[in-house]
Amino acid sequence: MRHNGIFILYNSPLISSMETGLQTRISETIVQAKNNSLRADELMILVHDCIEQTPDRETIHYFLDLAHFQEVAETITTAKLTEEWLSKIVQLIEQSQFHLGYLIEQRAKRYRDKTVFNLIHGDDLTSISYKELWLKIQFTAKALSVLKQSDESLVIGLLTHNQLKGAYVDLACLSFGIRIIPIPLNSTTEHLSFILNQSEVTHLFVGGKTATRLWNEVHTNHNISVIGLNDSDMIQGTVHDWNTFFDNRDRAKQFDVDQQRSFVSMNQIQTIMYTSGTTATPKGITFTQSQIMSKRFARALALPEIGQNDVFLCYLPLFHTFGRYFEMMGSLFWGATYTFAESPAFNSLLKDFPIVKPSIFISIPKRWVQLYDMLAEQLNLDSDPPSFIKEKIKYITGGKLKWGLSAAGYLDPDIFKFFQSHEINVLSGYGMTEATGGITMTPPNEYVIDSVGKALPGISLKIENDGELCLKGSYVTDGYYKENDSDSFIDGWFHTGDIFKEKNHHYYIVDRKKDIYKNSRGQTIAPQKIENLFQDFDSIKSIFLVGDGREFNTVLIYPDKENSSINLKNVDKQAIRDLYSSMVLSVNSFLSPFERIVNFVLIHRDFSADKGELTPKKTFNRKNILKNFADIIEPLYEKNYVSLHAGAKEIRIPNWLLREIGTIRSNVEWDGKKVSIKGQSETLILSWTGNKIHLGDFIYNIDFDILDLDALIQSPTHWLGNFGLTDFIGSMIYRLKDPELYGAINIFKPKSGVSFSRISPEKGNDILLYKLHVSVRQYLADDSNAFEILKKIVDGNLGNWSGVIIDTFLNYQSHSKPSFRIKLIEVLTPLLSGDFLVSMLGDAYQYQKEQDPSKGFSFNIHRATDEHYQAFIHFLKNAHSDFKSSGLKNQDFIQTVLLMVSDFGTLHPTRFVWARSELIWWQISHVSKPLFSTAQKSYYALIKGFRTWIGKSATLTIDRDTGEEYTWDHVVTFDENVKILHKKRLMAAIQETSMIRESIFLFSNNCIVGLNDITKGDVWITHLGSRNNKSVFRILVRTRSLGTHNLVVNLNDGWDRKFLEEEIKWLIIMGSGFKDIPLVETFGGYWPEYQLYTEQFIPGETLTAYLERNRDDILNETKIDRWQMRWLHFIWNGIQAYQEFWNRTEFKLSIQPPSPSNLVIPQHDYSTGTRLISISGRKPIESIAAHFLSLYTEFIIQTEEKYVGLKHMSDWEVIFTATLQAVKMKQGTIILNQLKNDLAQSINKKKFEILGCTIERIDQFLDDVEKFGVLTKPVVFASLRFERWLELNPQATLKARASILQELYQDYELDLLMDEYPETRVRFFMMTCFNNNNQDLFNEFQSIIQDMRLEKLSPWNLQERIAHIQSNVQLSENEKFYLARMLFPHVDAADYVELVTTTHGEDDRLNLVYQTEGMDGKVYRIRPPFLPKEIGQFHTLLSESSLSSTFTAHHDFLLVFNSRNRMVGGLYWKNMDKNRIHLEWVAIRENYRGIALSKRLMDDFYKRMQHKKVEVITVGFYVEKFFFQHGFEIDKQYGGLVKKL
Repeated sequence: MRHNGIFILYNSPLISSMETGLQTRISETIVQAKNNSLRADELMILVHDCIEQTPDRETIHYFLDLAHFQEVAETITTAKLTEEWLSKIVQLIEQSQFHLGYLIEQRAKRYRDKTVFNLIHGDDLTSISYKELWLKIQFTAKALSVLKQSDESLVIGLLTHNQLKGAYVDLACLSFGIRIIPIPLNSTTEHLSFILNQSEVTHLFVGGKTATRLWNEVHTNHNISVIGLNDSDMIQGTVHDWNTFFDNRDRAKQFDVDQQRSFVSMNQIQTIMYTSGTTATPKGITFTQSQIMSKRFARALALPEIGQNDVFLCYLPLFHTFGRYFEMMGSLFWGATYTFAESPAFNSLLKDFPIVKPSIFISIPKRWVQLYDMLAEQLNLDSDPPSFIKEKIKYITGGKLKWGLSAAGYLDPDIFKFFQSHEINVLSGYGMTEATGGITMTPPNEYVIDSVGKALPGISLKIENDGELCLKGSYVTDGYYKENDSDSFIDGWFHTGDIFKEKNHHYYIVDRKKDIYKNSRGQTIAPQKIENLFQDFDSIKSIFLVGDGREFNTVLIYPDKENSSINLKNVDKQAIRDLYSSMVLSVNSFLSPFERIVNFVLIHRDFSADKGELTPKKTFNRKNILKNFADIIEPLYEKNYVSLHAGAKEIRIPNWLLREIGTIRSNVEWDGKKVSIKGQSETLILSWTGNKIHLGDFIYNIDFDILDLDALIQSPTHWLGNFGLTDFIGSMIYRLKDPELYGAINIFKPKSGVSFSRISPEKGNDILLYKLHVSVRQYLADDSNAFEILKKIVDGNLGNWSGVIIDTFLNYQSHSKPSFRIKLIEVLTPLLSGDFLVSMLGDAYQYQKEQDPSKGFSFNIHRATDEHYQAFIHFLKNAHSDFKSSGLKNQDFIQTVLLMVSDFGTLHPTRFVWARSELIWWQISHVSKPLFSTAQKSYYALIKGFRTWIGKSATLTIDRDTGEEYTWDHVVTFDENVKILHKKRLMAAIQETSMIRESIFLFSNNCIVGLNDITKGDVWITHLGSRNNKSVFRILVRTRSLGTHNLVVNLNDGWDRKFLEEEIKWLIIMGSGFKDIPLVETFGGYWPEYQLYTEQFIPGETLTAYLERNRDDILNETKIDRWQMRWLHFIWNGIQAYQEFWNRTEFKLSIQPPSPSNLVIPQHDYSTGTRLISISGRKPIESIAAHFLSLYTEFIIQTEEKYVGLKHMSDWEVIFTATLQAVKMKQGTIILNQLKNDLAQSINKKKFEILGCTIERIDQFLDDVEKFGVLTKPVVFASLRFERWLELNPQATLKARASILQELYQDYELDLLMDEYPETRVRFFMMTCFNNNNQDLFNEFQSIIQDMRLEKLSPWNLQERIAHIQSNVQLSENEKFYLARMLFPHVDAADYVELVTTTHGEDDRLNLVYQTEGMDGKVYRIRPPFLPKEIGQFHTLLSESSLSSTFTAHHDFLLVFNSRNRMVGGLYWKNMDKNRIHLEWVAIRENYRGIALSKRLMDDFYKRMQHKKVEVITVGFYVEKFFFQHGFEIDKQYGGLVKKL
């Protein structure tokens, strides 16, 4: 604020006799302002004293002069004392009668020769100084006083364009208390007469052609004196010219400036501003001096960076609030310069910019759009350097433009952000005349898309239950002039009539209350909100929403042929239809279902003010539009079908079907039994009985009294096989592309009593839907040829018909022939999920059993896959639980599944281990004899089949290099520690069995080794030791080219065969199987004739050996913390391993004693793979209490007594948690409650209390689990590691912290815990990133955890809850950073991401914005569309790339934007089912190709889909090379290229 020497005026005396202490303090504060040393607390004390000490008017005015300084506003706003300060200022304004007359005099004394007004004439600039202005105002006031007759009140009307003389009149009236009425130039003659009459104008100032025309048309109706500001000779009536009026000031001999100003009331009506009106008469809005002045101080506090050095370029009318109050009076308040634009025309403004060099430009949105469009034409906004664009903007706007405001309309958020990013702070706002203009405004540098900002200082806002915004404050009008305003002013609140929503103190306008309507279902629709979503589309000039009282919404669209992205004049109608359809659908994706647009029409003319369709404010007159366009609107709601009735029943035949059939509406008849067409022989059986309908060959259940044939045709699941229907409709039915399920009906059965005759397929008809139709009919006709046709369909290119095939045959799986049911399942197997296959087989099995119990169940397993095999095993595992809890009801089917598992394991040797483990379980458990026998039979068949497949090793081979013969004797070398007896047994087994060959296959990656793969001397056997009646040997096998392999052979030295074989079964169960974590080494094979079995060899030392080796280190006091952590790790893993063994024995056996010498535990706490050395010590448990006591005393306490330096950090909670992890939550909770019951017994209670375990402690643990979930070992250790790392790196950046978090999350494999412990990721982040004092955030996380535990919330779908947190919890930047990474695990530490919430109807949606770098070194952002126009832009890109595209409601989008938020590419896909999507197109703008953007886009796309649990991505056959490079493969099941995630 130091410019042109003006700051020196801060010390100029503005009042006389400044000797009081208060005055001195004000003067000192002015000096502090000059030195930028103001303090907010001192300012608040000073304003308080000005109120309390009740000084004279001059002193308060002196203080109010201080209060206008920019430095004061900055100090107060920085200290966040705005409201308190303003309330005191308003008090002083009223207390001291500080009105505009005193303010202008202050500015004249302070700023003197500084320019207040600029006038432009061509290229010349004429200036008026503050001193001159005050003089002119006084002269004008004197001249006005001469007009006053002694017997009347003087009321001045001002009807003129913006000009200096009009400003003189306005400011003179306001300065000296003369009521003035600025009259809108866009008034109709009727409205002008109304204003003149109601406000009782006595003298009217008229200026300019428009004003002259208006007055001349009404002058005969009014007895008013007129003063012509310009061209008075053109004005009719009693007219005086300006010069005559102005010269008459000399007649005002008695006019005393000070006296006249002292008479001005602060709270009486000073001015009335009239709304422009719509169909009703204008409303006069009254203002007092107090309201006008308080608004100026409020606006200054909202814009503390504006001050005396600013220059306004102004064209907004001075009869509107923004022009009059913000621009003109705002300039006066700030001591700034106001420039009268020569014309409001855009080209004229462009001429004015370099002449005036404004710093502030307030405009309607159109001018900002024109400026942006001009820049876009002259520059490449995508690629030109920012500095070049800034220079161009400066060149156009004069070089000093810093501030802008877009008022009175909608402006594209991209335009806001464009100017803001190029150093012009364009602000958004909302205002009404009733509030002296502005009500809300975007605070500088706080722009939020579609927000109109926050409440201005000094105004209170509230939103009523119906959404209406209400306000009150010191500058809100007291009411309407001579109007009953009871509906608008209620209990001190002004009701705006505008519907708003508020979020994070930002306000968003929804619609005008009077324009909101309800549809036929009573749902509320805000048309303006929906129409605004279309404003950004280049191809739309105007749009109008229809739907009041209707069933659905439609829109009238007037195309913008000049600015459209495609040439609408030279494009076929369908392409135009597709373009606008895509726009409508893109908007629909941002709306609630009931708001969505169902139909649209392109109109041939725009809406017109001349036809009464637009108000003077250019808003819609909805009633007139609905009336004028009724003939266009009604067809949008016409039925697109023919309704035929029989009683209360109705069938709807689509019009397109009538066209296909070749008939008209009047020719179609329905007699309640059949549909017929005059002149045609073909009829359709259609009769209704109750809730069943006989249609063609089928009978359907129907929920309604209406049958929609169009919906039925779109749902082939319901008509495939129904030739009675398709013969009537015709062959076009097979051309269906996208099926849609018709939910109102379902098939009851094909018509009872009808024997379907076999049909001969049409030759040459290869349409898939037709062939499927034939196969269904043949199936229903008991024709086994159906399966051959169906098999070819299933094994061919299905496209998107797999779901239809499954759903269709589900309708008919209840075939009367069991063999047909089974054969159908066999054919469909490749299409079925695993669980579904098992379910269908179960039903088919039960049916056959009912029909023919003597016949065996035969199912060909050859078409089954791994997924199906896993489902079989999963089914058997679930049967375990059913068996344990309540026995089994379907034992026969379980026997069948056991046999199928055996068959699959035999067919697929790589799945042998899974099958073996499951078959053993059914032998070792206490199941029925039939089940045991079947499991045993299946097991032996599996072993036999496997060993037949793998084959016996040769006993002699030929050396491929030397040609010499050699045998196993030449290959095997024994260590000297192997006894002779053992050598003989081992050699016999090697030579006579497939022991080595089989074991290596099972322990390696399916590697098959024969004698010819091993050279002489390359098998080494050594004795590892003997224990538990076993001698253990290691066999090392080195091969020529298949690597080196190890295995362990266990020779029985004392166990009887029964015990040995029981041990082997337990080893198999405890070892590798489907899903189970191995507790012992993988079991190889058992050869009873040699009393030996093999296991996988994995090196490692027992926990006892490890502790013994580190005994001295444990005793080292400097390493206590390290060993405390290690010991916690060993305790946790050891307890969990022993509890897991207990769990797998159905809680009957435990290993005694639970010794550290029986464990191999990985040294690193993030490693898995704890192993039990031996399970020979298994014994029945005495009680749960005894079992837990043994774990605590014999594993933990005794080990600590042996190794004195070990000290446990936690004890019982670790045991409890390890138990929950081992046996899972449900069973673990039961066990802990059983432990509580045991502790209730006095003998146990005392023992456990001594050791610190009480019932209360268990309850507390279970309560914590209920609240926060299970604190698993991986989460604990990962969190402790992060804490330790942070202690060592306290200054680590967020990026570094995110990197270590991701590493820990991956190292500890926390994702694997999510299914059982869904709270895992939230707990981990709570314990690492969010462990601060944000209690609100903590409470939200706790609520999330509880909902996940109750299965109300999926851990993979937290977007809605995180969106809620973002909107309702105050978050730091760090918390936002971590929140994004918690929500999206695939985000790398180095990735820049942010979470952005967008609104879709009534819901908030959280979106991830991912930042990447192209090969050009520039930054790009990948994200979903935030606005409908972005989808429209993508449609344009596809069209420019000659890619045909039609968007539907099933499509989603992922787009790429450059650093300037301009879309440069994207992709879109269709959601096919829960786990599958179809990728439609990928497109990148031509000038952005070759910089790897498509790869970046695809990589991010895959990660997002994985996060959504998508498993399959399909794509059509186009640009195959590109998709092959991205890992897509041809897959006939899906009929195209497929990528499996």
